[in-house]
Amino acid sequence: MTALRALRRVAALMLAAAPLLATSLLATATPASADRRGTSAHADAGDSDAAAQRLLAQPPFPPTDVSLFTTAAYPGGPSLEPAPPRQITDQELTAQLKATLKPRGRRAVEEALAVFHSRPIAAIVPDPNLRAALASLAGSPAQASIQSIRQGVFHQVYFGTPPNPAAVAQVVGTPEGPEIVFNERFRYEDFRLLGVTLSHETLHQDPLNNANEELINTALHTAYYGQLLLEQPQLATTRTELCRRLNTGLMALLNTRDDHGRQRLTHSTGNVLPGAATPLPSFGAAFLGTTLDGDTGTDPTSTPGNSNLDFYLSAITHTQQTGAAFNTATVELLDRHQAWATPSQRIRLARLLKLRVTHPARPSLVDSKPAIAQLSLWGIGVDVRLPW
Repeated sequence: MTALRALRRVAALMLAAAPLLATSLLATATPASADRRGTSAHADAGDSDAAAQRLLAQPPFPPTDVSLFTTAAYPGGPSLEPAPPRQITDQELTAQLKATLKPRGRRAVEEALAVFHSRPIAAIVPDPNLRAALASLAGSPAQASIQSIRQGVFHQVYFGTPPNPAAVAQVVGTPEGPEIVFNERFRYEDFRLLGVTLSHETLHQDPLNNANEELINTALHTAYYGQLLLEQPQLATTRTELCRRLNTGLMALLNTRDDHGRQRLTHSTGNVLPGAATPLPSFGAAFLGTTLDGDTGTDPTSTPGNSNLDFYLSAITHTQQTGAAFNTATVELLDRHQAWATPSQRIRLARLLKLRVTHPARPSLVDSKPAIAQLSLWGIGVDVRLPW
């Protein structure tokens, strides 16, 4: 993940919106209702919220199958391989879009198909798999990404060679305007996973960037990925490279919780990547670094937000946000109001990731602290290499 300076900007997604939806078919849906629609239909009948909350009050859940996660976090796992080449037809994508969007309602299906078949959008996003990725965001907390493309915030979205060869996607500046470049390596990944990535990149809409912006964007797209798995659980075990990157981030987010089991962003009760090559004290520490005491650091800088951020943030926190910026206040909002899933749904996600949801003992203080004071945060405006 990177910053853009002058005409060039790199906002990479590692494992990784424009005006309000005035012209969207989903314009009358509030962010909070879009979020509830993405999760409430999939409440986990196996755990009551009270029982789930007690499980979540346990120390971070360790993985039982490292093949679902990255080798950066778990070097003992199999090598990372992207989805292999295959033929992808418009007919196949249309059918998958209908099936994916059906749980979100008729209007979401109509919007998705309108996006996929739109000639103006195809001029910006010519690749059908990427256009399906955009369409898959209809009816989700990330649906304002569609409007950012409709209104020409980005000149082009395409597969190519990003400046950072390890990135899944990057925003780069050009004389014609910012463009989103997806790494050619991920051309054949499932469009729904590519949509998670796209929802992150469309939040980068100006030449400025900081650690807060990368943390907030990654937290939002990871929460949406969790909601997507509640709708499409089979996506968690495809074991492609993009799947494993997203799974590792989701595990870190699910494990970032306080001793009451409440979802947090910068506070946790232990190493949120249990047994990983580099311990991590919270999801936020991957971007903000850590203090000498092992707590999550802070970034005092601020970069401008946009209406896409307001919509996404409102949906994930179940609050009404206007004029939000990429700053400490927004990080603190996400730390206090992670409302994208119920306790029982979070336990369901932990089980989808094959985490061990019961833990015999709290980790030692030594294991709870990171091995280094700053987890690869090289400074504002430069690359941040995540531990997944």
